[in-house]
Amino acid sequence: MKTIRKPSVSASVRASSGPPGVRSPARRRLLGGVLTAACGFTLGAAAPGGGNLSAEPFPPAVVAVVNYQRLLREAKAARQIREEIEARRRRYQEEIKKKEQELLEKEREITRQRSLLSPEAFARKRREFEREAAAVQRQVQERRRQLDAASASAYAEVRNAIIEVVGELAEERGFNLVLPSTAVLLFSPRLDLTEEVLSGLDARLPRVEVPEVAAGGTE
Repeated sequence: MKTIRKPSVSASVRASSGPPGVRSPARRRLLGGVLTAACGFTLGAAAPGGGNLSAEPFPPAVVAVVNYQRLLREAKAARQIREEIEARRRRYQEEIKKKEQELLEKEREITRQRSLLSPEAFARKRREFEREAAAVQRQVQERRRQLDAASASAYAEVRNAIIEVVGELAEERGFNLVLPSTAVLLFSPRLDLTEEVLSGLDARLPRVEVPEVAAGGTE
């Protein structure tokens, strides 16, 4: 007796803006070297009156470094995001697992009935089964997309807060260039702002609302 092969359905559902406005020319010049996102933090310095920046001499670099990956790993908000995304992933997996079990039982039932059904009736049941299996596959893909979208939205808030905290520290301490520590071969520990940024980030953004992303990409 020929067994209907169920289309493979993966039960695994797996779940990454810009700097705030600068209100004064002095603050724009101060933050002229802050690099953004994982590559660092940079903001272009605006020339007074909108003049040609290339005509002005560059200021001496006053450098600091930040371990950006550590911030995204250890910040309170980042840990909370990971925990919520993982909880949703487990919940989605349970949903898919239940549907897969229902499909398996339906496949066995169709196989048992094959000798009792006409070729046309059997073909009809097989097509129905394949449509249901395809629907589960689409649901797996949609759940993964929802997790990715929710994670990206939440982490964007963390990245923006990092930029704000780094900018404030740079203004306070007189730095005009802040680099990711992973991009620097050698530096003095005194130039590392990571602990201060982490402390400021946790105080400013202890948690983030992880959005529920609906089907089709709407929240």
